[in-house]
Amino acid sequence: MANCIIVFAKNPVPNEVKTRLIPFLPPERAASLYRAFLVDWCHTLHRIPAAQLVIAYTPPDSLIPMKNLIGLEVIYIPQAGSNLGERLISAAQWASSQNYSKLLLVGSDSPTLPLPYVERAFKLLDSCDVAIGPSMDGGYYLIGFSAHGASLAIPKVFQDISWSTDIVFRQTLEKTKAVNARLHLLPPWYDVDNPEGLQRLCDHLFAMQLAGEEISAPQTVIELSKFVEFSGLLKRG
Repeated sequence: MANCIIVFAKNPVPNEVKTRLIPFLPPERAASLYRAFLVDWCHTLHRIPAAQLVIAYTPPDSLIPMKNLIGLEVIYIPQAGSNLGERLISAAQWASSQNYSKLLLVGSDSPTLPLPYVERAFKLLDSCDVAIGPSMDGGYYLIGFSAHGASLAIPKVFQDISWSTDIVFRQTLEKTKAVNARLHLLPPWYDVDNPEGLQRLCDHLFAMQLAGEEISAPQTVIELSKFVEFSGLLKRG
């Protein structure tokens, strides 16, 4: 059985994505930045061998624009559910029905997340039921399950969670312990959801450029270089 990575993605329409960056950024620019995040992240994940990339997209009528944006040989499934928990449950249950041996659920707000973190999650799932990558805002950037872990923990780890708060990670740990699932954690990383996160991203990319490190988010660098606020820090590659 193959492995599976499901990326939760929104069609990058102004005023529908990265709304917490508005009015710090105009809606059109926030949408363009999210578009760059998504393209970079999907192309990064596409490099993982023996892992099927799946795009869980929303809204339901955005299949064609999402395919035009991301391309690649990936599977597209619509998100289903009235809240994030229900959408996560739906996607995870879909993956389980496809008999994947391991599945990861990731967002699209961390374009600089190191690929080895994702690869490590798959490796950890050889010896545990659930793997979680905590984010610095109190949520998580990745949650993964072995086949046994999926049957043990889904849907319970996604139910009764205070989504979009700083206690999501702690609540998820409690849910995981409650079902007696074997858990491993990945190193923490950061999301880019607000102006502070955007500045952190810019500082990070600038430091990587100064250090001569390869940046795996070229579209993000190009988009950021258009911003007057950051043009002195970032240069186009």
